[in-house]
Amino acid sequence: MTRINPMPRVLPLFVLGVALLFAPACSDSGSGTVTVTTWGELLIEDGLTSDIFPKDHWSVKYSKFLLVYHSVTIADANNKVGAQLDHPLVFDMTQKAQGTPKTLGTYSLEAEAWPNVSYQMGPITSDATAGDLATADDVALLQNDQATVHVEGTGTSPDGVQKTFSWSFPTPTFFEGCHGEQDGKEVDGVIVTNGGTQNVELTVHGDHLFYDDLQSEEAVPRFQALADADANNDGVITLQELDQVPLYTIPIDKGSYGTGALGNVNTLGDYERTLSRTIGHYRGEGSCNSKSVAQ
Repeated sequence: MTRINPMPRVLPLFVLGVALLFAPACSDSGSGTVTVTTWGELLIEDGLTSDIFPKDHWSVKYSKFLLVYHSVTIADANNKVGAQLDHPLVFDMTQKAQGTPKTLGTYSLEAEAWPNVSYQMGPITSDATAGDLATADDVALLQNDQATVHVEGTGTSPDGVQKTFSWSFPTPTFFEGCHGEQDGKEVDGVIVTNGGTQNVELTVHGDHLFYDDLQSEEAVPRFQALADADANNDGVITLQELDQVPLYTIPIDKGSYGTGALGNVNTLGDYERTLSRTIGHYRGEGSCNSKSVAQ
């Protein structure tokens, strides 16, 4: 199902959690097939149109949206692991896989509920390889910047002004407690039926990099304050320029930029780095709890 208008979306709250990683399990009982995929939706593949930015009507076209999945785990209620990604994979979410999500792996699992699904973005490591439609150059770029996520693109104002950006975000993020819709019902993790097939999609929400609140359901994408941060007016917005813009100096008509309970987010640079840790979702509009990972 294609999701064009993402709003409103709830940003994942940052909470404490522990990753439980074990060896794969097997069984002689009934089983089904689970394919783990990832998709950036049309918002990353085709771009964010001006209607996605209801306050300032900019539009954004990504030219590159790289990320690395460092682990993906499917476990039962007792934390018995049924499937796990065996090495990090890099993807460019701008690349279309013939209209279908990109595949991380396919697994045979016992026919039962597997409520504990978790995954991690980053860190980039020496054993990372290119996933579907990514290249060795994509892997090398992340390794050179020691980045978990790297995005490049162009924002265009209603009157045709263009600003480009190229941002690398290093902080790994762990997503756990993932839940989303399956067969019309909200489900923790995934339910596998005997002989059945399920797609577990790790969805990436590219519009989150432009939200004006870190925790509110009323958050909407904005771009004007980011464009205004281009201090030397060279048409390129750098993270260093964003670091020079305290949130309290941004006029209210260009975004309130709410930080909720997060007290260490003081500049647009801090804000953008924090937003980069909210892009991970589950099965479309489903969500996970998230936390930063020590490097």
